[in-house]
Amino acid sequence: MFLFPSFLLLAVVVTSYAETGTEGVQSTCPVVACSSPGLNGFPGRDGRDGAKGEKGEPGQGLRGLQGPPGKVGPAGSPGIPGLKGAQGQKGTVGPKGDRGECVECDSSKIYEEIVALQSELKGLKNWVFFSMGEQVGKKYFVSTGKKMSFDEAKAACSQFHASVATPRNAEENQAIQNVAKDIAYLGVTDQKIENRFVDLKGNRVQYTNWNAGEPNNTGDQEDCTVLLTNGKWNDVPCSDRFLAVCEFSD
Repeated sequence: MFLFPSFLLLAVVVTSYAETGTEGVQSTCPVVACSSPGLNGFPGRDGRDGAKGEKGEPGQGLRGLQGPPGKVGPAGSPGIPGLKGAQGQKGTVGPKGDRGECVECDSSKIYEEIVALQSELKGLKNWVFFSMGEQVGKKYFVSTGKKMSFDEAKAACSQFHASVATPRNAEENQAIQNVAKDIAYLGVTDQKIENRFVDLKGNRVQYTNWNAGEPNNTGDQEDCTVLLTNGKWNDVPCSDRFLAVCEFSD
């Protein structure tokens, strides 16, 4: 009975002393800290990203291998043309050489050969005309032996420096008839002015030998002239195909 009151009194004194000595001073040993550790809590939320730091110094390690080349980019716009280069110096013309000498070139011999060729050509021409054509005065009439349109007849005669036969009188008209032996074109048309027949030079013809009732311009398309087998003339379309007789002048 005596020990219990004494122990209780000692505890009160100790407690009062502890409170007096620690008044106004933060406890350095909280109850939780001084007790046994508790369990870990849940992770906290992610914090916000901090400010970007400054670029660091290049590393001192070995440099890596070069990567593969990238894709070729689009072609750039053309650059400004460069300045024109300086023109080279023109070479000087060399002196004129001496005139050459031709031992075989004799002007007299060349002239003689030209005369001989002309004579031979004239003889050949006469043979062709006399064997295949007719001559009236200084005119020769030769048949092409082919039927063609009027434009084709003009072109065929022009190749031989001749023209489509155009009789100026009855004798020439007969000569063309003898050569053709068929219906043949004459160099007489009224293509520019209807019923005004002219030769290929545009001169109005003075001699005509129209068949009865001709020219009649049937269908308004008959602008060319042919020589019939009886020696008379008839107007026909220029696209029809008839024999061509060419006229040569000596």
